[in-house]
Amino acid sequence: MKRFILFFLGLLILHSCSTTSLDFDQADHLTVMPVFEGDILYFDLKKPNLIDSTGSFRSVISDTVDFGIFEDGKVRDGFIKADITVAYNNTFERSFDTKLFFIDVHEQAVDSSALLIMPATTVQPVIAGDTIFSFDKINHPEFVNFRKIVMQVEISPDQLPVEDQTLHVQVKGTFYTHIVIE
Repeated sequence: MKRFILFFLGLLILHSCSTTSLDFDQADHLTVMPVFEGDILYFDLKKPNLIDSTGSFRSVISDTVDFGIFEDGKVRDGFIKADITVAYNNTFERSFDTKLFFIDVHEQAVDSSALLIMPATTVQPVIAGDTIFSFDKINHPEFVNFRKIVMQVEISPDQLPVEDQTLHVQVKGTFYTHIVIE
């Protein structure tokens, strides 16, 4: 009797495995959801950066980075959202108005973000990490058209003299996409 039950269970298992059909057409439509993450830009702003070659005060400093992730049509079409993270360490005893501009091929801003960097105190620098700006496909449809990022740091000229300190800024990006490979 035991052998009969084992034989019957064996047939049942073999039958259940052999009747499953494989759908090879699924290989024609592969869907992936990659996440691209990396540093975008970072810089150190020091006292010499705030004085031009004539000795005059420069109230606006900027840095530009070319950015080509959306040049690929599949990445651009599959864009879901992007999180742009800004972290800084300010040892200046003054605040900075910081703006990020996302620039297209026609040198027009397709989107932007602003961040006020708080001043340090005489005893402690201000360290702020992970201020996140999110851009999604629904609320920011033009975001995928940018090809450059410009970071602009502005300091009020009435805050003279400039002390010998440093502002370190780092910008990272995380880009979420949905890509169908046919």
